[in-house]
Amino acid sequence: MSDQNKVLVTSATPTIRAYDPFEHMASTSDIDALQSDNWKCELVEPKHPALHRKADVDPFTYNVDWEKREIEMCKLMHDKIGIGLAAPQIGQSYNLFVMNHTILGDIGVFNPKILETAGSDDLYEEGCLSFPLLYLKITRPEKVKVEYTKADGKTVVRTWMDGRDARCFQHEYDHLQGVNFIDLVSDMKLKFAMKKREKVFKRIERQMKAT
Repeated sequence: MSDQNKVLVTSATPTIRAYDPFEHMASTSDIDALQSDNWKCELVEPKHPALHRKADVDPFTYNVDWEKREIEMCKLMHDKIGIGLAAPQIGQSYNLFVMNHTILGDIGVFNPKILETAGSDDLYEEGCLSFPLLYLKITRPEKVKVEYTKADGKTVVRTWMDGRDARCFQHEYDHLQGVNFIDLVSDMKLKFAMKKREKVFKRIERQMKAT
């Protein structure tokens, strides 16, 4: 998730849409999304298959230094000015993500679960590192009770999150279900947001040419 003043989250079934936001993007059909042992901590393009499949690989079935990889993911997250980053966003099918918690700081979230939701369903604007400069208003529960394991593979955390933390957790959790925030809005809203983003890209391009 990108760092916005107002962002949000909820797990949902992907929308079957007529409008294709990837129409003018490069194909990634030659990339194997399930090569989980082929670690490369870089953002993949939006059409990468890992972003559209459930990340169901238990990280702890592999003998890996997860604390080190957690640090790598947090560094990439901050380099891209984000507050959350899920394994599918770097082309991996591991069931994990990292996020910047407002109190705890950077945390690694392994094999997460959403146990319960509470509070009102609020509408806020979200961004996503996989879709730069694209902002969509998404409805998410205000509070979530979550459970996850830390990088040591032993420590289990069960807690409530609210506000930005709840929204970020849900956004990244959606990534692990193969759900992107573009799947949670109508064709019309997505098309409008994509056109708005294209105008921003063109303005940046003109500014770069002028320098």
